[in-house]
Amino acid sequence: MASWLRNILHIALALMLLFNPLSLRLMTLLTAITYGLHPDIYYRQIAAESSFRPFVVSSVGAVGLGQVLPGTSRYVCKFCPKFLLFFPPVNLAISAAYTRYLVNKYSDNTSLMLAAYNWGETRVDRRLRQRLPSIDPNADYRWLFADIPETYTFISRVLD
Repeated sequence: MASWLRNILHIALALMLLFNPLSLRLMTLLTAITYGLHPDIYYRQIAAESSFRPFVVSSVGAVGLGQVLPGTSRYVCKFCPKFLLFFPPVNLAISAAYTRYLVNKYSDNTSLMLAAYNWGETRVDRRLRQRLPSIDPNADYRWLFADIPETYTFISRVLD
């Protein structure tokens, strides 16, 4: 077999392994562990965001498995061209780093972290200032977002 053909086959095999549905799920769990996130919550977060479809793009431009916005990716990783967000390890790493940041910011409260991931931390911060004097790490605050159907549904899909 010609070396160029063997190289093409190796690349095709690597891509099949990288984009295989089972590989994507395992990669999600390993990323959660690497970033110190609760594996089950992070797994369900990615499932709710993209159903493990690495090439999905939302109507607002969120990309890939973690539905990462290009602006968020630049916030987490100073240089990350949009095309890299379609590469599962990069997308999951950026998503997990941002999730870790939100977990810390919202005092380990999962419902607030999920709301901020989905609706935006600026909006969540504004709502918290208006309606919540302090954060209980164990409380379920999804009621704060009952008037935001997409966010309320997202939190419920991950937590239920």
